[in-house]
Amino acid sequence: MRKIEKILNAEREQLFAWVPVLFGVGIGVYFALPFEPSLWITLGLIEATIIVAYLFRYYPALLRVLAVVAIMLAGFTDIQLKTVYLKPKMPEVTEGNYYLRGQIEKKDTNYRGRPRIVLSNMENLNGEEIKGKYRLTILSKNKTLEVGKCVELVAEVAPVMKANLVGGYQPDRRLFFEGINGGGYVASGVFEIECSQNLSFWTRTVDRWRRKASEMIAEKLPAEEASVAAAIITGNRELMTQKQIEEYRDSGLAHFLSISGLHMSMLAGLMFFFVRLVMAFIPALSLRYNSKKTAAILALLISTIYLCISGAAVPTQRAYIMTFVVLLAVLFERQAISMRVLAIAAMIILVISPQMLVNISFQLSFAAVVGLVAFYERFGKRAESFLAGEHIGLVRKFLRGMLTYFVGIIIADLVASLATLPLIIYHFNRVALYTSITNCIAGPIIGFVIMPAILLVLLTIPLGLSWLPLKVAGWGIGWINDLTAWVSAQPHAVAEVYSFPLWGLLIIISGGLWLCLWHSRWRHLGWIAIICGFLSLCFVKVPDVVAGDGGKAVAVKNSSGKLQVFEGGNKWMKQNWMEKFASSNVDKEDIAEPDLSDIDFGKEIGVSIYGNKIKSVRDYIGYRPWNR
Repeated sequence: MRKIEKILNAEREQLFAWVPVLFGVGIGVYFALPFEPSLWITLGLIEATIIVAYLFRYYPALLRVLAVVAIMLAGFTDIQLKTVYLKPKMPEVTEGNYYLRGQIEKKDTNYRGRPRIVLSNMENLNGEEIKGKYRLTILSKNKTLEVGKCVELVAEVAPVMKANLVGGYQPDRRLFFEGINGGGYVASGVFEIECSQNLSFWTRTVDRWRRKASEMIAEKLPAEEASVAAAIITGNRELMTQKQIEEYRDSGLAHFLSISGLHMSMLAGLMFFFVRLVMAFIPALSLRYNSKKTAAILALLISTIYLCISGAAVPTQRAYIMTFVVLLAVLFERQAISMRVLAIAAMIILVISPQMLVNISFQLSFAAVVGLVAFYERFGKRAESFLAGEHIGLVRKFLRGMLTYFVGIIIADLVASLATLPLIIYHFNRVALYTSITNCIAGPIIGFVIMPAILLVLLTIPLGLSWLPLKVAGWGIGWINDLTAWVSAQPHAVAEVYSFPLWGLLIIISGGLWLCLWHSRWRHLGWIAIICGFLSLCFVKVPDVVAGDGGKAVAVKNSSGKLQVFEGGNKWMKQNWMEKFASSNVDKEDIAEPDLSDIDFGKEIGVSIYGNKIKSVRDYIGYRPWNR
């Protein structure tokens, strides 16, 4: 016990990094429950913790344990209160065709590339208010789909899709916390009407900027280059073809299309470097003003502009918060890159949006950044000493800096890819086998050509001179497009793998955090957990039968041990099953469809059958406010 206390005292500075982890554990416990806990019980636990802390206030060891419990309880309470707040705003939706009037709050595309809108402030034909928000896919072509516009339409609306696989993805949970309680299709026209209330001036202005930027990109660049440029500048993927998206995914560069930490950090870093370089060449400025703080302020400004023009999607918001905290540390002359800074960013996000813990992009971005920061803390000083050098000329120092930047991009891609690999396997069941090679080639192009050009695009848009850097970005994007097309066409470019059991993934995450957050030798115990977590793949069993969508969607295990689906039912649901059990490329066999007449799908939602044992999706998810 004393030995552990001695180690913890030596790691005192690292203890704060565990605060968001413990807070997240509390959130995770809430989501893991198969029932909705009572607020009175939660209140009782809070009061009991306070009373025990008071009674044993002279016992430091016990108070430390209570502090751990209190942080987890805070996370649990935070997400529970958010659920209580949202529940009355999300009434259950009855399936049917409805006449709707409402305001377009958000616009994007679905997985097939079709335009999709989120409709809010809705009312029916009689002018009665409709609570909640509907996410509707538009099947016809409409040019009036602009954020903030009010429209009328006839839509086929249904409740959002519930979980359909034991241990699988819960789309209804994610949409619940986005305020969306219904979804469907609009086969007819969408007609613009007058708005009784407008979205904020800032929201409408930013959307107008984004549309104009997308139109300018489409006008100046060829279609294939413009589609990717629009995706990484404005966050608009409407111009991308399904083939392009698949090529980026199968080559391991899908992360380039999502505006996140990669783009935000590169843009802020380039602006920071550019400002300091300019000030170094102007003595009047560098002697009068602190170049580092000036560069941090202007880097923060360009990051804010990029956040707005990119649409401020959830991954971009997280990247901005992390960038903001880092630049704030520079302004207050604190260490900019550290686990403490990352922990502060994570706490800000989890306190404001606790549901982000189970969000895929949150997990991927923080896994990558935790791995990178841990790598920097371990090897960063060596790189700094190499860059500093002693008694070397300016030219050699510059060449060293360029070499370090080049090698750093390659190493960063490799570390981030390894850190996110378990999550990619769990969520997507696809591993791009050539991702390291692709990232090594694409990294310098992105870092030296595309992102610097995008920085110049943002700086020159007000001057009307953005066409030139946009052309340069287009050249770089063209090279990346060719690279992704070539890599994805190679044999065995992608391997389908079984998804980890949830307990296996949690063991890997625990091991990874243990390895990255501690500094002393006992951090290497994390490797044992990581290896044990990967071995959990040996315990994955393919169910004999999977059924959902009211019994209309059915899959059966064939003689090769893979799932084979039958006609009928939701196509996305069946594709999700096949990917989860690495069966997308299964050879079809002549198999009889099983008799499932004894199963009440209205109650069970979906089932997985293993021999004579039936596992119900409802037993897995329970009855919560988002899945009733």
